[in-house]
Amino acid sequence: MTPTSETPLLEYRDLTVDYRTPRGWEPAVRGVSLSLGAGETLGIAGESGCGKTTLAMAALRLLPRDARIGGSVLVGGVDVTGLSWGKLRALRWAQASIVFQGAMHSLNPVRTVGDQIAEPIRLHSPAAKGVPQRVTELLAQVELPAARTNAYPHELSGGQRQRVMIAMALACDPDLVIADEPTTALDVVVQQQVLDRLAVLVAERGVGLMMISHDLSVLAASCRRVVVMQDGLVVEDGPSDQVIHRPQHPHARALAAAFPTVGDPASRLVEHAEPGPGPTLAAERLTVDFPLRGGGGVRAVDGVSLQVRPGEIVALVGQSGSGKTTLARCLLGVQQPTSGEVRYGDAPLPRSSRRLRGYRRSVQLVLQDPTGALNPRHSVYEAVAEGPRVHRLPGDEAAIVAAALEQAELRPPERFLPVLPSQLSGGQRQRVVIAGALALAPTFLVADEPVASLDASVRREILALLLRLRTELGLGALVITHDLGLAWTIADRVAVMHQGRIVESGPAEEVLLDPQHDYTKLLLSVLPTNVENDVAADPG
Repeated sequence: MTPTSETPLLEYRDLTVDYRTPRGWEPAVRGVSLSLGAGETLGIAGESGCGKTTLAMAALRLLPRDARIGGSVLVGGVDVTGLSWGKLRALRWAQASIVFQGAMHSLNPVRTVGDQIAEPIRLHSPAAKGVPQRVTELLAQVELPAARTNAYPHELSGGQRQRVMIAMALACDPDLVIADEPTTALDVVVQQQVLDRLAVLVAERGVGLMMISHDLSVLAASCRRVVVMQDGLVVEDGPSDQVIHRPQHPHARALAAAFPTVGDPASRLVEHAEPGPGPTLAAERLTVDFPLRGGGGVRAVDGVSLQVRPGEIVALVGQSGSGKTTLARCLLGVQQPTSGEVRYGDAPLPRSSRRLRGYRRSVQLVLQDPTGALNPRHSVYEAVAEGPRVHRLPGDEAAIVAAALEQAELRPPERFLPVLPSQLSGGQRQRVVIAGALALAPTFLVADEPVASLDASVRREILALLLRLRTELGLGALVITHDLGLAWTIADRVAVMHQGRIVESGPAEEVLLDPQHDYTKLLLSVLPTNVENDVAADPG
């Protein structure tokens, strides 16, 4: 069938998708009917497990073997569910393409980005000439310099890798682009750049864009029409203005209200408390230089001084590459500074491995990606017990593990002890990571983007947990984030980092409501649409 101007680029007709599980067939998508035309933008919103990604993968028949499909998925008027593999291969990239969520995991780490962008071109046009020139043109379209052609994925920032994924999706001039969470874990400035780039491509090239996100504010900035999914069903569908400003379904209203709004008192969970007794974790005039191949170097941290007091939550905010994680590595004793020092209480950070072992029991790290932080073959018990074993804590190991799980709100603990990470939700995995830190009874947590990959409702639960631990255990915490809404929600103080320096710091209300530095003002200016306030301001 030859597509016409009236033929939708993508059409789902009563689509159902079930997955085979040990408990039998379980539904992921239930009777969804949607269509998308040329030059249209459709947003699919919902939390993890609602069927968003299954819907996207069904469009290009990328579902796993244990999936059972009913209904039809038409791309350009052709039902892909019955296509031969040869015809399906010809359709992918050339007629419809996808931008996957995790650019670092989707790109081949041992091939240059130029080779990977060129691959779909060579697959579909083996005799094509001028492929290097086409790759350069695609990089320019996503605002990357031609010199990046020879770069490997690890040499690019998160935003640059995401743009490479967009360039690959456009390599064969498809009519339809599907973007699955294209801005997850990107800082607000890079997020806005990616969204702007997608909007330009739709306007200039007339492609159809289906964007998937759990964040309604991102879809509000990108899509004219928004669909909200829950438990495999479409529960709301309409123009983005209507869905975002006047949501009708309770789940749509919950999504609209879930992300914190800077300046909204209802979004701020923290109550100011005086710092408790005990040691202070501090960086004093820290500088970190990294040498480059061929000579020269990069200054990642430039004369930074920062304090975290007992029972205090400090948010360290800034773009990717600003030096936040390098500073955290110094505070943990993993990275040695070029100059300056880290102090814990009245003493500088020890240098010997033996003395550092005791320090690292007191200052624990909570990683961003709980899936990557947990060994997939180790049970929850083994994951939480690892720290006490390494540090040879006295007492009953099983009791220590159970107490840590209880503190992390994994109740009852015995239910989770034999469970593997793959059998847990994202929020439960993050709680296991936190429990592993709590098992050592630390005085400080360094949390690196602790909720970046979690759904809105789960984010709020994890943030409330951190606040409860602060209150009940007197824990101090340095929370590293690019999310100003998170900083507004839980931080006593905010420090803004830019190009290796702290450019502004102070109480959260002062820094976020009355910023003095131009960079802080820039971060606040590119926050996505304030959905909560829009709903309140527009009663319909």
